[in-house]
Amino acid sequence: MAPPCEDEEALLKVEVEARPWPRRALFASLLVVLAGLAGLGTGIRTRGVASDAAVSSLEMSWEDIPDIDKVVARAEGLKPIAPEERELQDLFYGAQPSELPWIRTECVIDVVQATAYLGQAVVFLYKAIAYDSLQCPDNSPVGCAVSVAGFLTSMFWIGSYLSFAANACSDAVNSKALCGGDWLALMADFGEVATAGAAVKEDCDFGTDWATLLNITGDVPGWQAFEPAGASPVEQAIRKVTAIHEAQRNRNFDIAQCVFDVTNSASYIVRVILQIRSAASSCPEPRNCAINIMNIISSFAWISQFTALAVSDCQETGSQTALCTADISDLVAALTNGPAAGVATTSDCADLPIPAQEVKRIGAE
Repeated sequence: MAPPCEDEEALLKVEVEARPWPRRALFASLLVVLAGLAGLGTGIRTRGVASDAAVSSLEMSWEDIPDIDKVVARAEGLKPIAPEERELQDLFYGAQPSELPWIRTECVIDVVQATAYLGQAVVFLYKAIAYDSLQCPDNSPVGCAVSVAGFLTSMFWIGSYLSFAANACSDAVNSKALCGGDWLALMADFGEVATAGAAVKEDCDFGTDWATLLNITGDVPGWQAFEPAGASPVEQAIRKVTAIHEAQRNRNFDIAQCVFDVTNSASYIVRVILQIRSAASSCPEPRNCAINIMNIISSFAWISQFTALAVSDCQETGSQTALCTADISDLVAALTNGPAAGVATTSDCADLPIPAQEVKRIGAE
């Protein structure tokens, strides 16, 4: 039996001799992995060379493809696709001499209608403040709604037609003005629906004494009949003079409204002629054709509306039938013009070509 010291030395010697083997195994494994990676890289390079050779072979032999000459000839004969954006040289009115008189006519009509709607806005504002049966806040709920909505709608039309005038009265297309005019027209159409919707309930209710309801049967308002019997002669005279002055002032505003009605009716007659001419040339393009057709329908409806309003406003006692006709025509006009204005924003609010790039392109051509 060996002494304990000798056994411990033997075990220690075995451990020392066994330690290098894991390191050698790890080193050998690393060499194997590196060799594998090197082989993979060589394979990839070989495949890349083969792929390049295949592409080069295709490039060298494309002329051998059957009927390739016909394909090339067909490609050369195709017309380039027209750009969706408008070109810079088409934006100047001077480049289209035949269109210039029509564009200037539109300019005049835009200014005239903006002026007419300004006068109409003043009339509606007066009616909301002091016109008996139409003033706010509690004289007549329906009359107040019509006056306020009419005033706001007129303001939107002023902005819209001034924007259109800024485009038609300039030397080139003003895309920002057209875009603003379209959106303001869309807002005005909503206002027209609100105005006509508030008025149609009473204007088209033929079962009531409409003329008496609105106190327009004579120069003296209807409330004058309820004057106390014991009023002094002086008080009666003051009330009578006040009533006569108020009735005359109301009548003057009615006459002013009559003038604005006739002006708008005549303006829409000219405008519908311009729109029919525009539709005749743009109907091959579906979107522009739809816009022009809806504009034509709305213009005819507004001609009907303002003609009916003139019939009512230009006579002393008014006409319930004419006002009902005007309300219905206004609804038809607004509901057709609104979609037209909305669709028009898709082209009028589109980005135009960058002038510097367009000039460079034209010079290159």
